[in-house]
Amino acid sequence: MLTELKNKLQNGSKIFFKVRVVPKSGKHEIADIMADGTIKIKLKAVPEDGKANKELIELLSDFFEVKYQHIYIISGETARTKLIEIHPE
Repeated sequence: MLTELKNKLQNGSKIFFKVRVVPKSGKHEIADIMADGTIKIKLKAVPEDGKANKELIELLSDFFEVKYQHIYIISGETARTKLIEIHPE
């Protein structure tokens, strides 16, 4: 699934997907793909003052090889489950 999303983005399409964030996990990684297609992501940051969201966007920026400014949290900014939108460069 992640490869498919990456390919769509590289071909010039916007991508949308759900993530389930696990803050304060001691790791900074894309951990798993859940049964419903939600991407589980572990973060070291605590969920206060936008720290976890910032770390999430940085991780996605590195993984999808896009600028930080091309990644948007569409919904769930204060929730663990979020809808992400990424624009191609």
